[in-house]
Amino acid sequence: MVLAACTNPAPPPDLPRAMPGWRVSRTAPVIAAGSLRRQGLWNDPSPLRTADGYVLYMTSSTDAPFKPPVLPFRAVSGDGTHWTLSPATPLLSPAGGPYASIETPSVVSFAGRYWMAFTGVYASADPSPMAIGLAVSPDGVAWEVANWTLLRATGGATAWNGYLVGEPGAVVRGGELLIYFSAVGARAEGGPPRQSIGLIRSRDGVHFTPPIQVLVQGPLYPARQGYAGYSSPTALADADGIDLFYSVAHVQEGADPAWQQVAIHHARSADGMHFREDAAPLLTRASTDWTDGEILAPGPLRDGDQIKLWFGGHVAHSRLAPLIQRGIAGPEFGIGLATLSLDQFTRPKTKGTDR
Repeated sequence: MVLAACTNPAPPPDLPRAMPGWRVSRTAPVIAAGSLRRQGLWNDPSPLRTADGYVLYMTSSTDAPFKPPVLPFRAVSGDGTHWTLSPATPLLSPAGGPYASIETPSVVSFAGRYWMAFTGVYASADPSPMAIGLAVSPDGVAWEVANWTLLRATGGATAWNGYLVGEPGAVVRGGELLIYFSAVGARAEGGPPRQSIGLIRSRDGVHFTPPIQVLVQGPLYPARQGYAGYSSPTALADADGIDLFYSVAHVQEGADPAWQQVAIHHARSADGMHFREDAAPLLTRASTDWTDGEILAPGPLRDGDQIKLWFGGHVAHSRLAPLIQRGIAGPEFGIGLATLSLDQFTRPKTKGTDR
């Protein structure tokens, strides 16, 4: 009985039903593992709209699959589904910096240049596994690191940002560069780590405000059911406020892995700091046939009369064998695309939670 308890963990709680109306690449990613680059494991999409189509910043491991260094790439597309790497090589290198990998690129145009906020992942997780850095570019292609460590965890045992900061999501509004990010601290009452979303702001890309916490997990995802909170934030801005997209993290002892991103959610704010969460997730890992492991890293874009949402995902670890047998190629891992009419997305919600 003891052995059974160790090898057969309790199933995770049922996820809330996702918001209806999304058209999603259900059977396979639009950028699958092994496409565009041999053994490419594509993740962390950050899209931009251009006069010629679309640009997508994303990441892949570059030497050995699933191992560092994970580095950012740039791809271009005329339709948002068929992509070409441009250039074919990574945009940044960890050489000269403190990190083993440069992940989760979030790219915006600000003050006449392109800015990339990124997660720098240390080779050792002691005392913290990651920090946030910033790179700049004149054209979105040639990049230079401006600040290797823009923001790091405080080290405070129970501080909301004490153990980890990472996964930045940049957006420009009102002449300001806003960078949302995920932060992790201990939960004083026990249970899973406390994962929330913070914010820093700048008017020049050099001097930033002190970090503040802007969104904590809501009642739809209670800690008593193993939900840790929110991760992978990214944002869209308009004249009336900020749309914040983020993934929902769940921790389950004995699962593979124990920490998983299981849904993508949305909240709205008039000032960028006080948010009202939707009453249901946008997508969950049940929304496709290939994200039963994780669904994560939302990359939203307003495009004409639609919201387009690129996202990362993969099957459960127990179902990755075919991907490996093909030499790291196939639909079990990659970047998907979901679309929804802008009218339906902006329709007033009758329910929700102010956070």
